[in-house]
Amino acid sequence: MSSGVKLPKLPFPLRDYQKEGVEFLTSNNAALLGDDMGLGKTVQVIVALKKLFYANGVKRTLIIVPNSLTSNWVNEFSTWYSDLPIGTLIGNKESRENTLKHSSSTIIATYEQIRIIFETSRDIGEFEYVIFDEAQRLKNSNSNIFQACKKIESNNIWMLSGTPLENNSNDIISLFSILKYGILQRGYTPREIKEIISPYLLRRLKKDLLEELPDLLEENKYIDLSEKQLAFYNALIERKFELDKKDSSGMLALITELKKVCNFDPISETSSKLEYLKEIVEDTFNNSEKIIVFSQYVETLKFIERNLNTNTLLYDGSLSKKQRDLVVDKFQNSKESEVLLASLQAGGVGLNLQAASRVVIFDRWWNPAVEKQAIARAHRMGNKNKVHAIKFVSAGTIEERILDLLHYKEDLFEEIIEGAVELKDKASLAELLEIKE
Repeated sequence: MSSGVKLPKLPFPLRDYQKEGVEFLTSNNAALLGDDMGLGKTVQVIVALKKLFYANGVKRTLIIVPNSLTSNWVNEFSTWYSDLPIGTLIGNKESRENTLKHSSSTIIATYEQIRIIFETSRDIGEFEYVIFDEAQRLKNSNSNIFQACKKIESNNIWMLSGTPLENNSNDIISLFSILKYGILQRGYTPREIKEIISPYLLRRLKKDLLEELPDLLEENKYIDLSEKQLAFYNALIERKFELDKKDSSGMLALITELKKVCNFDPISETSSKLEYLKEIVEDTFNNSEKIIVFSQYVETLKFIERNLNTNTLLYDGSLSKKQRDLVVDKFQNSKESEVLLASLQAGGVGLNLQAASRVVIFDRWWNPAVEKQAIARAHRMGNKNKVHAIKFVSAGTIEERILDLLHYKEDLFEEIIEGAVELKDKASLAELLEIKE
């Protein structure tokens, strides 16, 4: 694999460590990019593909991702490599299999889709490049997903994982049995494993790149709704046809319900956002860091609290001043209190939470200034850590529509106050319900 190709023009400059990552990928037909979460592994892969494809032409490529991250990959491609045709596996079984086996460009598929296709056809096909995102999904060599992915034929395999070794050395052995079959065997010592895999692994930590990273790293993370969330969401959307566009009160109530189901399905309590948050929390713990999760809904914070399976602190408007001070003190000073769940209304202003290096905006607020104020609780004088702010966006929903409108209707969001219905342009609420197909 050649690496002496000139990098094509990019919409934004890469940081030095990202350039190194691109060079690593383009120079290796078997590569595990093990960077910390938040260092831009997806961007490095897309730019590496762009570099190779501009030099040699577009190749048949398969990118396998978790269910919730399909839209995030599509959005990143639209930013960094907009002229590359991207396909996803949609439609019935025959349509999905036809796309997978006959597409000549780049396909994004989920692990579950690959498993189902393999179980029915026993054949995935051959690709010139195969990329596994969140490759730790392959750590269990006995799983059906592992067996399906192992059968994919390719001369160029890249893996992405911020946690390539979660439990023991068997995790990395399983990954390399797909990435570079035969170089690792069970029974090798950790030192032997490290030496063998070192040519194929690039691992960078945020703490080692502090001078390279900006003081504040912000990103929108696009997450797909789970099947049950999507079914509930679509049922709610049907109600918009019963509303008068001038009924701003009814529309605002419907929009609020839609925003809530983007957080979790109230019946099954399934949540794609929660599943991704669990990965962030695990990564945060592994780096001995602390995290604040903001939501505008207390019921969402309580949902997270009972499902996160870790020690959490809850900060909302129901607490007395003394109780609030106690929660803040525990978060700032106790090693056991690594996750603070805070309501935007109660915790978005007036707090100093310099112990946190991660901030998650779990759901989107009408006014981006409120989100900035929330992030500023951690990103302030006295914080010795760089701050990584991750804003969740449920792809193809009201949340994505809100972001779209922010670009050209900032005045709308300045006028909307949660619970208020007075707007200069009441039809603007109806526009929010015009969700992109």
